[in-house]
Amino acid sequence: MESEAPAGWEFFDAVDFPTDPTDDPLGRARIRHVVTAVVVGHEGAAWLPRLTEALWALERRPERVIAVDTGSTDETAELLAEMPGVEPVVSLSARSGFGTAVTRGLETVGFAPIPSSVGPYGDDGLATVVEWLWLLHDDCAPAPKALEQMLLQATLAPDTGVWGPKLRLWPRDRELLEVGVTTSLGGRRDTGIEIGELDQGQHDQPRNVLAVSSAGMLVRRDVWESLHGFDPKLPMFRDDIDFGWRASRAGFKVGVAPDAVVYHAQAAATGERALAGTRRHAYQLDRAHAYYTVLANAPRKLLPLLVLRFLLGTFIRSVWFLLGKTPSGAVDEWTALMGTLLAGGWTKARKDRRRLDKVSYESIKPLFSRSVHALRHNLEETGSTISERLREAWADEPEEQVVTTARRAKSTARVAQDQPRWRRQIIRRPFLVAWVFLFLGAFVAARSLIGGGVLRSNLLLPAHETLGSLWHAAAAAPPGVTPPAWLGQFWALSTVTFGPTGATNVILLGAIPLAALSAWVLLRAFVVDRVARAWGASAYGLAVFTNGAISQGRLGTCVAAIVLPLLGAAVHTVARRRRVVIQGSWRAAWFAGICQAVLFAFTPALGLLVSICLVAGALLGLGWRRQGRQLVFSVVLGMLLVLPWTIELILHPSRLGQEAGGPPTAAVGPGDSIARLLTGTPVGAPTPWWFAVPLIVVALLALTRRSRQRYEMLGWFAALSGMAGALVASRLGGGSGPLMFLMTAGWIIAVTVAWDSVGKSRQILVQGVLAVVLVATIVTAGFWLVRGADDPLRRGPEQDLPAYLMSAQGPPENASILVVRKELDNPMRFSLVRNGGPRMGSLEAAPTAEQTQPITDILSTLGGGGTGEEGRQLAALAIDYVYLPAPVDPTLMSTLDSLPGLTRASAEADDASWLVDRTSIEGKVPLQDDVRSLWRVLGIIAWLIALVSCLPTARRTVAVPHGTHARRAS
Repeated sequence: MESEAPAGWEFFDAVDFPTDPTDDPLGRARIRHVVTAVVVGHEGAAWLPRLTEALWALERRPERVIAVDTGSTDETAELLAEMPGVEPVVSLSARSGFGTAVTRGLETVGFAPIPSSVGPYGDDGLATVVEWLWLLHDDCAPAPKALEQMLLQATLAPDTGVWGPKLRLWPRDRELLEVGVTTSLGGRRDTGIEIGELDQGQHDQPRNVLAVSSAGMLVRRDVWESLHGFDPKLPMFRDDIDFGWRASRAGFKVGVAPDAVVYHAQAAATGERALAGTRRHAYQLDRAHAYYTVLANAPRKLLPLLVLRFLLGTFIRSVWFLLGKTPSGAVDEWTALMGTLLAGGWTKARKDRRRLDKVSYESIKPLFSRSVHALRHNLEETGSTISERLREAWADEPEEQVVTTARRAKSTARVAQDQPRWRRQIIRRPFLVAWVFLFLGAFVAARSLIGGGVLRSNLLLPAHETLGSLWHAAAAAPPGVTPPAWLGQFWALSTVTFGPTGATNVILLGAIPLAALSAWVLLRAFVVDRVARAWGASAYGLAVFTNGAISQGRLGTCVAAIVLPLLGAAVHTVARRRRVVIQGSWRAAWFAGICQAVLFAFTPALGLLVSICLVAGALLGLGWRRQGRQLVFSVVLGMLLVLPWTIELILHPSRLGQEAGGPPTAAVGPGDSIARLLTGTPVGAPTPWWFAVPLIVVALLALTRRSRQRYEMLGWFAALSGMAGALVASRLGGGSGPLMFLMTAGWIIAVTVAWDSVGKSRQILVQGVLAVVLVATIVTAGFWLVRGADDPLRRGPEQDLPAYLMSAQGPPENASILVVRKELDNPMRFSLVRNGGPRMGSLEAAPTAEQTQPITDILSTLGGGGTGEEGRQLAALAIDYVYLPAPVDPTLMSTLDSLPGLTRASAEADDASWLVDRTSIEGKVPLQDDVRSLWRVLGIIAWLIALVSCLPTARRTVAVPHGTHARRAS
């Protein structure tokens, strides 16, 4: 090779020149190394000039350089011919893999001849000669001492037949790629290098490994010929692991020389150039080669378990791709696995490799990556992928860079650097402090509600005992009656909160911190001042308490309080303007539809009001552009996700005033008090109506400012919409508690946006107004902590029945109990209790008047004195007990005592109970539930589609060591 290098080869610096001595410290006889380098190029014009410079800079150059071009259409062949000392370029087709190209290059040109003259170390030509093959990619660049350092290690450890360098990131980065490589038996490539890890000498100890990368691999000639080179079945990926695995099985050690540095661009794996020799996706090819490598080399006794492991892993990854809206990734997974298993090439490879088994698997087992490490890496990569994709979830295009205005710059809390770190973090994160206070305060306020039993109130029925019973209630109802849609959503939440009781506790007792957190998600989109944002989120959370939703056990309002800000954040993402073009986000539109479906199910009146506002805003404010269509789509989606409940609301508009959890909430509203209507404080709320006066006054004062932001006006629009809706709902007899909560939320948004605009003002009047808001909020929080969250919400038994009646409802009796309430001068009311009594959703799915007519007729006859046949009629309806809770009407009690077939049973004080004689009558249950499994299955499918559509898109990542630059295919 010529000694003169082209201009511009000064590519390396001092870090690439190790200062270690090159002499053997043991003083052994020198070995003459003869190196043949093979460079394989394919569409490598972008990288070959740097490789040429690196070859000129080598202090120890190979004796022969063979260049192979695999069907390049650019200047690769010409650049290969310009490399120093290169033999004539060998041309192959584009479908030739890397291993095939190396083999054909050696067959065409041959290894470098052994010189007979005096060797380079001054020997007499009789020294031991070792021939080496040095493999180079066209997108790599060896450091000046790379070959010299590997040959030095080969001299020090002559029993090692394969050496590899330390790989760094191209073009000259300190970031590590590989220092040896291994694999798990699941096929995961493992380098032991963390993503983004810099080379600081932490891996600079030469050691034995399972394999080394083919980029810079130095192979002794006898090892190469004994193993017949790379497996032609692996033209692109995993050929290096397969070769190292075979070498280890054959008794040839594989080592890594960290002082030898090679920079690698990984152009094929990162997608910077098209794959050669295959039309398959890079991900599919990588997975198929991983399966082939393991199946062809793993011990025979492990094959059945490995196949099961591959099937399970493929199933999990395919589900991940389907959830990530990348069905082609799932197809690649199954195509790679089934294609490898059914093709049978690995079975033939196993037969051919039996001759290599000179070393047992147990001897080389420490070289493999442990399954627990593979699992940890998978979890880390999954977490980082989810985090990365969530940041991009609703960004259909690159976001506009936020311009740092003077107001935004002033909003950053300035803290003296001499303050302790924890204090600086607290000052800079006021919402974190506020949220911790709300979280701990939720436990303090719920002090009287912690214990045994279930949460109950006049507006909250007990939760179902098990997930199975809750699922049955969500899918079953009497004929002609539609089960409420919110039961299915509540069941989904119960699966992750340890049952229906746990879900009830989380929603009611954790409503304030959860609502504050969701409000913070919304406010951070348009409120800059951190203190204002923290106040707004905290005040919104406390509004759930002032509205009485927790103390009254109104499950629907608590859920709506948590979901409303999330819906607002999704609508904001759809409606906001982008830098290049006005463009919404379909992911956000799908998520908005999910939020509206929750509102339709838990608080139908609030869901209807929000939908009307969104449709009006979309048509009047945005027009029929993409953003307007997306908002209308979200409303339609919300209605479709709660089918057939939407049809039930259309047919029976009176149900719009109901809330999820218990009886209709007609009593929850402003009543006849104008003050409660104007302040948004329902009847029965724990706080006086005048607690809301400071908030309303400040919101009104904010309107006097000359400059008002559009978000402030949107807050007032929400407040006025809630006020109008509450007025209409209360006059129609429906519950208006959720609508009154919307009023308070609108005022909080208006005040928060105004605070954000004037928060840094030094005017005494402005600071005094803000002080009033803060004092009012602190007083409300103190009132919450002192009063607690109980009354009328309580924790008690599931039913107000004697213990023997409660136990009789279970097997084997499965008794039906007719509970009759008849007070003086009041009409008679009844309920049929079976299977644990009335639970959540039973009133929304109550039978019609026609279906309960037989029982109504019997009670009407009893109210008139009875005919004596009522006992037989009750037995014919499969009723086992008649129970009258206190206070008991004495006339009705005496009538029941005189009826044949009824026997007085034990009861609590002031109560009365009778046992119905059913020994001679075969009773027939009058109300049989009709299970609508089809609707539930269709609902699950629809919800899965909606959830998947609002999630980020999954990406297929080729298993290369450097995760940040891994090839991604969407």
